[in-house]
Amino acid sequence: MDGVLITAAVVLAVIALIEIVTLFFRLPYKGSDPPYITLLPVFKEDKDFSLRLDRLAARSCGRSDVYIVIFSADSEQLELINAYSRDNPDSVIIFHEELEKILSKTFAIER
Repeated sequence: MDGVLITAAVVLAVIALIEIVTLFFRLPYKGSDPPYITLLPVFKEDKDFSLRLDRLAARSCGRSDVYIVIFSADSEQLELINAYSRDNPDSVIIFHEELEKILSKTFAIER
């Protein structure tokens, strides 16, 4: 019984090591698409937009593309978006009509 437990522990450790290598150490390099994107919808009724944008700025660290999709926005939200995009060159500001085209290009979906 001890041999079975040791074998299972070794197999589980190998699987965990493979997960760590593939998920956490795959850094994007120039000339390739990022491994993931962040999509931030903007609605005029969103009272917590500035808080969500601050959290996104603290979390993204330039490792992913940030698509800010404008469904409806007021002037204050547009100012926040412009300030965010000046500080984060990976951000892309699009309108909701362009969303499907951008996502199909990013994930190589043929239509």
